[in-house]
Amino acid sequence: MQLIQTVYAEVDFGNTSVNPVAKFSSISVFTNVLIPLFMIVGGFLTLAMLLYAAFMYLTSEGAPEKIKKAQAVMTYSIMGIFLIVLAFVITKVVGYLFHITMPL
Repeated sequence: MQLIQTVYAEVDFGNTSVNPVAKFSSISVFTNVLIPLFMIVGGFLTLAMLLYAAFMYLTSEGAPEKIKKAQAVMTYSIMGIFLIVLAFVITKVVGYLFHITMPL
């Protein structure tokens, strides 16, 4: 009686049903998937921070230090969304200048 049997199998790691990472043929394809994902996450974080700042502003009860903190959070979240949009525009301009196809 033999406990270990000999098994001969061939696995094609290039097949996307066997290996889901195989759909990323190069680092540029992987980056083209990640950039829009980061932009979407950044947009949602900006929305959350703006809502948090609005809540802080409404519950400040007129205290000047709380109002300044809420205004600072609003300012930084608006600067963050501006940087996200600026990065998107720069990415599109570079893609246009060098004829690079991008998903968005």
